[in-house]
Amino acid sequence: MLHWLSSTRARTLFSYSSWIVVCMGFFMIFMLTPWFQQIEIHPPGMIALRVVGGAIGVIGAPAALFILFGMAVFCVFEDGSSFGVKMLWFVLFLMTACFGAVVYFFMVYKRQVEETITS
Repeated sequence: MLHWLSSTRARTLFSYSSWIVVCMGFFMIFMLTPWFQQIEIHPPGMIALRVVGGAIGVIGAPAALFILFGMAVFCVFEDGSSFGVKMLWFVLFLMTACFGAVVYFFMVYKRQVEETITS
């Protein structure tokens, strides 16, 4: 139906988006550590954290939208899983937003698209 979701361009876009969201998640976890606070105390460190955090935010926001909506559309129209499995994925999408979509990308989308390409 929506074969553009399985195209090379879409797969590349979703791959980059998922890795950006993974980096965004690591940065968010890093923000909870004492190391973040130690770096933030020093003015050069604070500037560096703001630059890195701002860059991740500017790139991460569209990447999160791409991966979330792309995986949701793929789940509805292209995924051959049962209705119950799809509903579980949507619950994960709703509870974790883009992070659940990244898990879906690596566990379902990537595998199904690679099988489609090789066959």
